[in-house]
Amino acid sequence: MAGARVASGQDAVSGTHPYERGGIFTIPALERASGSRAVSGEDRLDAVALLTTYLILLFFIPSTLVFGPLGGAGTPAVVASLCIFLWYLASWIAGRIVPAGGGRPLRVAMFLFAVTVLASFVAAMTRDISQKEVLGADRELIILLSWVALVVVITQSVTSYDRLSTLLRRAVIMGSVVGAIGIVQYYTGLDVARYFQIPGLVPRVDVTTLLTRNGLHRPSSTATQPIEFGVVMAMLLPFALQQAFSPVRPGEEPRRFARWAPVMLIAFGMLVSLSRSGIIGAAAALLILWPTWSRRRRIGTIVSTVLGLAVVRVVAPRLIHTFLSYFSALFGTTNPYATAQARTGDYGYVFHYVGQRPLFGMGFGTFTPEVYIFTDNAYLHSLAEIGFVGVAVLLVLYLTGIYCAAAGRRLTRDERRREIGQALIASIAVGVVTSATFDALSFPMFTGVFFLIMGAAGAYLGIMRTDASGQTTERGALAGT
Repeated sequence: MAGARVASGQDAVSGTHPYERGGIFTIPALERASGSRAVSGEDRLDAVALLTTYLILLFFIPSTLVFGPLGGAGTPAVVASLCIFLWYLASWIAGRIVPAGGGRPLRVAMFLFAVTVLASFVAAMTRDISQKEVLGADRELIILLSWVALVVVITQSVTSYDRLSTLLRRAVIMGSVVGAIGIVQYYTGLDVARYFQIPGLVPRVDVTTLLTRNGLHRPSSTATQPIEFGVVMAMLLPFALQQAFSPVRPGEEPRRFARWAPVMLIAFGMLVSLSRSGIIGAAAALLILWPTWSRRRRIGTIVSTVLGLAVVRVVAPRLIHTFLSYFSALFGTTNPYATAQARTGDYGYVFHYVGQRPLFGMGFGTFTPEVYIFTDNAYLHSLAEIGFVGVAVLLVLYLTGIYCAAAGRRLTRDERRREIGQALIASIAVGVVTSATFDALSFPMFTGVFFLIMGAAGAYLGIMRTDASGQTTERGALAGT
C-alpha cells in the first residue's frame, strides 16, 4: 500500500526513506528476493490503485444498490473501503509497514469524532430505544468505520504529490462521467439505477432516484437523490477547474478540450439536478477560489460563465427560469413546501429531543425518518443524534480538514501545488456549507467523496511538509559547501 514506510528503514540502494520516494508499500518477501536492488514497479502495491477501485464502485454502482444483509451500510464502496482498511491494519500488525506520519491533525480530529460517536451509541443503549433505532445505530457505526478508513489510509499512504494529483484527477474524470449520466437522465427521463442488475446486490426500497420539478426531470445519476448529485458535482468542480487551469506543457495544446470537458460536464450536471444546495455549494467554492486567481483568469471566468448560461438558455430553455423561481420561493409564499419557513418548521420538533439529551444526543443513526421526521439540515440532525458535544467535535473535524489544506498551501511556492491546496479548501467548504441545507451525512456518495477529500487534505499537508523539509535540508547542505 502506498505511503506506508517499510519497517526495515532506508532503501538499500538510494539511502532514502520510502516515504521520501513517494511512500511505496513493499512486501518484504519481494525485497529479500530482489537482494539489495531497488524495488521495481512490479513489486509495488499502490494505495491510489486501491482507492481508484473504491471510486469506481462509489461512482458507477448506483448508491441505491446494497448488500442485503448490511442494509443501508452495505454499498459496495463502503465494503471496499473497509476491506482496504483491514488490509492496511493487517499489514501494520504483521510488521510489514510502519505508518507514515502525514496528516496527523486530521487523524486526531477523526479519532475524537469517532470517540464521540461511540459515546452517543452507549448513551443510546441506556435509554428506551426501539428496534429500528438500534438497527440504525448499528448501521451508522459501520459507515463511520468506512469514513475513518478513508481518512487513515489516505493520510498514511498517499505521500507523493504526483500520486495525490493522480487520485484527484481520476475522481474528476469519473465525476464527469457521473455528470454525463445525469445529463442523459435529464433529457430522456431514464432512471439508470433501474437497469443495474448485479448479483448479490439488492435495491433499497425507500429510495426514488428520478424526480420531477415544474415538469422537468431531476436526475440523480448514480447518487440516491438529486440534491446529493448536485452537491457532489459542486465538490468536484474546484478540482476540475484546477486541473483545467493548470499550465499546459509544450505540445499539449490539442488537449485543451480534454481538460475543459470535465468542467462542462460537472457544471451542467450540477445545473440539471435542479438542486439549490448544489448552486449554493458551487458559489461558496468560487468565492474561495476567486481571490487566488489572476485578473486574466477572473475575466475569462466571467466571460465563460455568461457564454455558458447563454448556451444553457438554448439547450435547456426552462432550466434557468426554474432555478430563479425555485430560489425566489424560499422567501415567498407561493409554494408552502419550498419556502425557508417550511425548511425550518421542524426545528421545534427536533429541539424537543435535543433538550432531553443535550450532551451526546439520542445516538448516532437513531433519529431515523421511519421513527421521527426528515431533516434538511445535517447539523440539526447531528444535534439530535450526537448532541452539542458531537456537533462541536464535528465542526472541529471540518475545520481541521480546511486547516490541513491551508497550512500545506502555505508551505510551497509552486503554483500548481498551491492551487491544489486552494481547491481542497474550496471543496471541503462546499460540504461544510451545504450540510446546512440537506442531511448530508445520510447520503453515501456525498460522504464517500467528502471524506476522501478530507483524507486528501491531510495527505497534502504531509506531502508539503516533507517537501519543505527536504528543500530546507538541501539548502543547508549547499550552504555548508
